[in-house]
Amino acid sequence: QMPGRRASKPSLPETAPPSFMSTFSILRKGSVDATCGLIITLLSVVDVALLLVLSLSQTVASLFKGVTRSSSDLLLSRPSVVVVGGSFSGLWAQRALSDSYDVTLVDFKDYFEYTPGVLRLFVQPSWLSRLSGPLPRRRNKLVVGEVVAVHPTEIALRTADGEEAQIPFDYLLLGCGSSYAAAPVKASPREPDLPSRRRSWEEAAARLARASSVLIAGGGPVAVELAAEVLDAYPSVSVTLVTSGTSLCSGLPAAVGEATARWLELRGAALHYSSRVESVRPDSVTLVGGQVLSADIVYPCMGAPPASAPLEGSLASQLDERRRLRLTPQLQPAEQNGSPASGWSRVFGMGDVASLPAGELQLGHTAELNAHVAAENMRRSAAGRPLEEYPRGAVGCERSPRVFCVSLGPHDGVVAFNGLVLSGAVAAVTKRILEWTKVAACAERPVGVAFWKFGDAASAWLSMTVLPPPPPAPHEPKVILLFDGVCLLCSTFVHFLLDHNADQRIHFCALQSEPGKDILTRHGLPLDVSTVVLIDECGAHVRSSAALRTLRHCGAPYCFLYALAALPRPLRDFGYRMVAASRYRLFGKDDGSACRRMTKAMRARFLST
Repeated sequence: QMPGRRASKPSLPETAPPSFMSTFSILRKGSVDATCGLIITLLSVVDVALLLVLSLSQTVASLFKGVTRSSSDLLLSRPSVVVVGGSFSGLWAQRALSDSYDVTLVDFKDYFEYTPGVLRLFVQPSWLSRLSGPLPRRRNKLVVGEVVAVHPTEIALRTADGEEAQIPFDYLLLGCGSSYAAAPVKASPREPDLPSRRRSWEEAAARLARASSVLIAGGGPVAVELAAEVLDAYPSVSVTLVTSGTSLCSGLPAAVGEATARWLELRGAALHYSSRVESVRPDSVTLVGGQVLSADIVYPCMGAPPASAPLEGSLASQLDERRRLRLTPQLQPAEQNGSPASGWSRVFGMGDVASLPAGELQLGHTAELNAHVAAENMRRSAAGRPLEEYPRGAVGCERSPRVFCVSLGPHDGVVAFNGLVLSGAVAAVTKRILEWTKVAACAERPVGVAFWKFGDAASAWLSMTVLPPPPPAPHEPKVILLFDGVCLLCSTFVHFLLDHNADQRIHFCALQSEPGKDILTRHGLPLDVSTVVLIDECGAHVRSSAALRTLRHCGAPYCFLYALAALPRPLRDFGYRMVAASRYRLFGKDDGSACRRMTKAMRARFLST
């Protein structure tokens, strides 16, 4: 008997005949396909129009400029930038820097593959054509070869025919990516072109088609998506998931794990929790304790180790215990104590090879946010300007958005943005559109680039206003509210928060106190008693933004008032200023009579030293 529990395939309710359910399923799948087809067609039309406009504008510009220098002449006078990795972070940096620098993109393959969508290729290998495309080379150089060593001024690589080469650089951006045990989820140097990659997927799909039982070791998004693809394509195949956790997708909001588990169990998957795997073989796994579980195919989906082998030499002391590159907040190589590594100031890390701040997920979107800061800091370094810190340099606050989509076959899924979780057909449509536009962006097609520029800006704005990231763990920094210590209205607000801030994360400090002045100085703010100031994971906030973000930490119904943050800030601040200007006259000053009896825990939340 396997540990955990096995969900048997449920029978359909008597009130819902199979013919009705089958018809409904067909209609639902058809609506998803039709919706995706319509949206993608419209985007394709817009893309063609944008290409024509850009081509026309470039032609007109060249006519006004007359004879211009060739692109090769322009590149000679520009700093050289080497970008290692042709996936999310590397291609974002390539797009951002190619117009101003001599960019060389290095990868062991000559194509881009949309990794979050590749699990469908286990059952539909022809889908590869929709998830891949040639790496760009119109505005940059492309070198196909495997990086074998990294030095402070050059990289060493081995080409597909075995030749050794060195590429010098002025600046280096490392987006080496990661590997994966379940082949062929991640491409390898044995697949340098799309024909070889296509053969790998066809072989994997043929092997799965012959199987009658599948065992997946792991409970994260990759394991869940793979199980869903198998069940959707082969309903009669026995699918088992074995995970050491107590839920699926434990790194994501609980609603994601619940929705995915429910979907899998309804289709007969066996989910075994709290089952730690000791070893994996092609047709079996051994659990801690010695129990052996067998299946026709075993897929190990238990993490993606970083592809940091090229860094094992000169950057070995900068790798952490997981072999990820330890970085400063400016994304430069760091020593174990966090200080910048000597001699590596012109090197920046990003993506799966980077050791990210606590709580950050290794996602494609996160990798691109890394590239935001890495590319900007490369520019700033070249210009002698102060560098930005991650993630504030990318999203304007101390916590990056958590954006992800878990597919459950081609017509279902779960999509989440920070704490908002949606499941069903809307997630399937969202995933399909994200796939198409990301492949278009990586090919430098204008509609894809524009879509993701808008998407990145919108996600950053939503995270700072309407849909902030989930609250940090208890050990992370507290929230501090600075208030006018002599304002009776402010004191009343503080008392209200003492009663309604259930998690007790908010701490209080008078603006006029010495600690309050020190906090204002650290955040570059003047002493202004006409506004409360809130310091949280997204930085310093004043006036209406501070008041509304404070209410976000209260229980219902008060937290719902945070929706007012969607209003234009000048409008909100106008009302705030009106009340602040007359607060002494309307509410009076706190002469000490408003003090209340406080517990020791309450007193500890006031900063006095």
